[in-house]
Amino acid sequence: GVNTGVPATFLRVMDCTLNCTWCDSSSVWRFGNPYTVNEILELWAEADLPRKFKDGQHLVLTGGSPVKQQFELIQLIEAFVAKYGFKPYIEIENEAVLPPHPDLIALVDCWNNSPKLESSGNTKRAQYKPVILNKLSALNNSWFKFVITDEQDWDEIQRDFISTGLIRKDQIILMPEGATREDLMNTRELTVELAVKHGVRFSEREHVVIWNKKTGV
Repeated sequence: GVNTGVPATFLRVMDCTLNCTWCDSSSVWRFGNPYTVNEILELWAEADLPRKFKDGQHLVLTGGSPVKQQFELIQLIEAFVAKYGFKPYIEIENEAVLPPHPDLIALVDCWNNSPKLESSGNTKRAQYKPVILNKLSALNNSWFKFVITDEQDWDEIQRDFISTGLIRKDQIILMPEGATREDLMNTRELTVELAVKHGVRFSEREHVVIWNKKTGV
């Protein structure tokens, strides 16, 4: 996304509202362990994260679906602020199907929204929520990343998101689909060509380029 390359800590929550056929993190967010707020703060302290956050490292809330657990995340961030006297720079990964609470909106510095297209294998009813998209688009720190698998994906983006006025073109980022380096070879060039042709941003899957299909990095 727009903050590619910035040092970051990922907090990944379990469960998701959708089930994308090409999801590259489903093997992770389907499993996990329950933690209390205090237990998470203790783990962060052991990893020296408060100092790193103060020095500018980002906290990325991801999943699964972090908005599905937004009230617990709000409680966690508020507890961190109460303990350390500052708030980390917070990004959130969001599939844009659940309404964010105003308290969460106030805490998040960058919304990395990723609406799903027909190629994801989800139903249109499950993945396409115009009211929520419109609300997210109105935020001045909101971006929309679309995963590209073929050329027809842009037609869907134009029809359902741009022409409807739900999303501005200058908020759009195109990312090639691919859970491995080999997969990216099949979609990267097309995605770059679409980004150049339509005047929108392109984002690489840097973690896949560097580590291939590996979790926990």
